[in-house]
Amino acid sequence: MKLKHTYFYHPSNVECNEGVIKQFESQGVSMKKIQEALGRHNRFVVAKDSKETTVSMGIEAAKGVLKQSGISIEEIDIIVFVTCTPEHQIPCDSIFIHQALQGKNNTMCYDINANCIGAFVALDQVAHYLNSSSRAKNALVVCSDQLSRILDSQNPVTAFCFSDSAFAFIVEKETTTSGLVDVMYHTDSSFCDTVLYPPQGHSCSLSDELTMWDTSFDGSGSVEFALDKIEVFLAKNNLKIEDISLFLFSQLSLKNIKIIKSHYHLPEEKVPFYSKEFGYSGASSPFLALHQYQKEGTPLKEGDYFLMWTLGAGYQAGLMLWKY
Repeated sequence: MKLKHTYFYHPSNVECNEGVIKQFESQGVSMKKIQEALGRHNRFVVAKDSKETTVSMGIEAAKGVLKQSGISIEEIDIIVFVTCTPEHQIPCDSIFIHQALQGKNNTMCYDINANCIGAFVALDQVAHYLNSSSRAKNALVVCSDQLSRILDSQNPVTAFCFSDSAFAFIVEKETTTSGLVDVMYHTDSSFCDTVLYPPQGHSCSLSDELTMWDTSFDGSGSVEFALDKIEVFLAKNNLKIEDISLFLFSQLSLKNIKIIKSHYHLPEEKVPFYSKEFGYSGASSPFLALHQYQKEGTPLKEGDYFLMWTLGAGYQAGLMLWKY
């Protein structure tokens, strides 16, 4: 199983967080602690007069990864669209991706919403499906979110954190030992009401409602999961920390990454962080870290291992071991 073709798309409109910081500081809100925890500078945001949508950004990312890979849409057997801000609920948005790309008739298409762990779950699913299928060879996973339209600009966390963007990757079935090695999940649903959209559910929603984000949710429980389980997870697969070439952690919080990095004494160069430049891209964030690292760092070689840790609201966290 190969995961070697990735593509990042973002709107041209860039917003610097200096303006947001000044806005809240003028209201007496100290932004220093939030800035240090999240580690942000720039975000990509769909301009108010733009016609870009979650789907249109996803289409651009999908076209980009197909062109870059040299893989034809006729070779794609599965299209998965990962989003928590869908443009449509009927039909699923992956159908619009399929139509825009002129996919073949015998393509499986579906959407998935697991919030910020969505791409992780999609990769887990398609890897297992490709392994078990006698027919399917390639899967296209497209992640896209336009969170700027549902986030509260008066909340110092949500106003500061997220980018509108799309990311696509192709998973290719092959006969080598590369691919998914193991996955571990951890779910603590006691946080199910801390990040909500719509705040009262769709049955009671109003058109102008924004995401409710309770500051009690900071992802710290998922960090404890990582601290408790990473070594256990690796040992189960006869590996140690030193055997891992790259650690792809959720880009939500620089503070959380630093805690895990310090606990395991991980070298700086093995733990990339790109949210400072790109903002937080949600479900695709650890995959975007891989994408940028492959361009700017020492690229992974065949046989190298990467370990992914990420989380989604509610909350759900996961560890994934992949042999490159």
